[in-house]
Amino acid sequence: MNTNLLFIPLKQSSVLDLGDELRQVITNNYFQPASSFNSDLIYITQLRNQVAQIKNVNDELGKTSQDDSILLEYLQVLNTLQNKFSDDCVEFAWFDTLAYGPQGPYRYRSLKIEKLNVIYQIGSLYSQIAISESRHTDIGLKRACHYFQLSAGCFMFINNFLIETIKNKNDPLVLSIPLSMQSSTIQCLEYLMLAQAQETIWQKAINNNSMKDSVVARLSIQTSEYYSKALDFGNSSDLIKLEWINHMKVKKLHFLAAAHLRSSTIAADSFQYGEQVAHLRVASQAVDQALKSKKYVNSLVLEDLQGLADVIKVRLRTAEKDNDLVYLKIVPQEKELKTIIGVSMVKSIIPEAFEQKPESNTEIFKELLPYVIIHVAQAMRERQDEYVQTKFHTPISSLNNMLVKFLIDRDLPSSIDSIQQPENIPDSVIHHSQEILKTGGVDFIDKAFKELDKLKLECNHLLQECETRIDLDRSEDDMLRRKQGSTRWTRKSTDDAAQELIKKVDKMKQYFGYKALSQYIPNSQYIELPEQLSIVISDLRSCLARANTLESERKEFLQTLEIRSRDNSILPKLITEYNSNRSNVYEKHMKLFDSDIKYIARTRDSQMTLEHEIDSINQKFVQEFKSLQNSSNEKRQQVLQYLETAYEKFLEIINNLTEGSKFYTDFIEKGSAVLQECEEYLYRRRVESRDLELAISNSFQQQQQVQEQNEQLSVPRNYSNDKLISPKTSKPGLWNPNSDIQFS
Repeated sequence: MNTNLLFIPLKQSSVLDLGDELRQVITNNYFQPASSFNSDLIYITQLRNQVAQIKNVNDELGKTSQDDSILLEYLQVLNTLQNKFSDDCVEFAWFDTLAYGPQGPYRYRSLKIEKLNVIYQIGSLYSQIAISESRHTDIGLKRACHYFQLSAGCFMFINNFLIETIKNKNDPLVLSIPLSMQSSTIQCLEYLMLAQAQETIWQKAINNNSMKDSVVARLSIQTSEYYSKALDFGNSSDLIKLEWINHMKVKKLHFLAAAHLRSSTIAADSFQYGEQVAHLRVASQAVDQALKSKKYVNSLVLEDLQGLADVIKVRLRTAEKDNDLVYLKIVPQEKELKTIIGVSMVKSIIPEAFEQKPESNTEIFKELLPYVIIHVAQAMRERQDEYVQTKFHTPISSLNNMLVKFLIDRDLPSSIDSIQQPENIPDSVIHHSQEILKTGGVDFIDKAFKELDKLKLECNHLLQECETRIDLDRSEDDMLRRKQGSTRWTRKSTDDAAQELIKKVDKMKQYFGYKALSQYIPNSQYIELPEQLSIVISDLRSCLARANTLESERKEFLQTLEIRSRDNSILPKLITEYNSNRSNVYEKHMKLFDSDIKYIARTRDSQMTLEHEIDSINQKFVQEFKSLQNSSNEKRQQVLQYLETAYEKFLEIINNLTEGSKFYTDFIEKGSAVLQECEEYLYRRRVESRDLELAISNSFQQQQQVQEQNEQLSVPRNYSNDKLISPKTSKPGLWNPNSDIQFS
């Protein structure tokens, strides 16, 4: 495009079968067949590929309007997808084109980032449509101005969204913001579009011969201010290239000079010839400074600048000569001149389509359940699983362990097995052995310990990563504080800014630890049992059988409970009562387990009664048994008791390993959240550092500019009294009486 304005190049994107990606998401996460949405999936694939194929505009206006409608249509589709799917359901890839050539692809698994990229595309397209408009007619200028304002509105929308996102510390999107979406880059583009919109208003004004110079001057100075803001943000951006920086600098100074040129005319018309010369000198300095930055700048821009410079130089020579010879007015310095107050005729306009909701008759995935329902159902399912674990599995496991410990404390069943089965391995030992083997035995424990070691290492790694992020911020802050000085570097130190975060990391350090365990059965002689002891042993054996039955009943109960919990999904109830109170839905659903809660109370009472009965019978057995016990029998009983204790310890270790695994898993989950906070904290601090450095740099540059301008204007030039002074020559080795004596 042959123009003295800039347009924003469109980003590039890879072709993506979005419909197929969403089909997989529906199949994996939703309780509806993906085939029900075939037409919607085909439509969305075609639309996304049309978006990816949009190219930069040449001069074909028909093509741009079609591209505009495609992008807006896709934006509406994304709004619908955000309501129906999770934000990270699909990965998108884009190439940045703002700097030197395409860079990327940059991949983002976020519908929000995809939406921002589409809005960026719309803003870029509007800038190209604006430049394609004719600038030789009032209608063309008006349309160009409108599209530039719409383009600025797109970038303002993006910037507002990013500001809100950064404010929300818990939003994971903070870490996914693309480089091209940096606040400084987006604001540079917004103010560039506003500057060009204001420039079209200025051009329309100068085309009107009856327009007052004061109005044109105010329009010019405001255009210069918009370019100045765009330049400031561009200097702090990593993507704005040198050609654009120089373009904005030249434009800023061009319109500053144009404003003072018009003001000089106003001063001359008011017979204020000193002010006329002062305004022309400021204008002359501005164009001279602009010409120093002409490298890589568009030839049309330089032609405009050179034409303006020629006019200013001619008028300045004439005005200075007339004032020196005729009017003899005092020429004020620039700071003594009346400030030219700009008037803005433009603003950032957010396109109405951004806020519109899709019409109900055209909405896609209309019958698909919103993701929020699936998400809530999954959350409630997790709560249900936790409820079953807490209310049933844990109490029953505790009761079983208590029963085993109760029997072992009374040497049961080893004491009666050593009498009744002096040569055979008792059934209880075989049963316990089978249970241990079924669980995995010692190998299972070894694997579990190794798994715990891995989890522990991961926890330690999390801690180190959290500390690294905080230490990194501390070192960066200290370095910048030394560089800028504590007077100018006014933000909080790391210890103050990350105080809460440091406390969380310190608390994470206060956890960790664990333990481990060991068999042989000698034969003993047969003992002839008295009748009374046989009866006691029989009663005791009967009670132990009831204890085994109690354990079996509990095992069957838990298996039945798991099946019932799995088969009774909360999702249908949630769909039916979605608009009602969701917590009520959950409460109603959990009444399913009310009768099972009563079973826990019953089985606990049964165990207490059984333990009391066993204790009573065992006391009788101990009294009868002492008189018959021999050394071999005693040795056998001890070994059997060791085995029972080993079984108890095995159960205890399994329980402890489960608890340890749960502890480390919970620690990793919570530690990951703290690490995420550390990442976000470091990102915010770096953004804060960059903004503060920019503010300090801008302040320093402004002071330098003011100082230079004051120095340049402090000595008024008077060409009529200038005398030609010949240069003095000096001979080498000759002493100058006006200089100090130096010894080399």
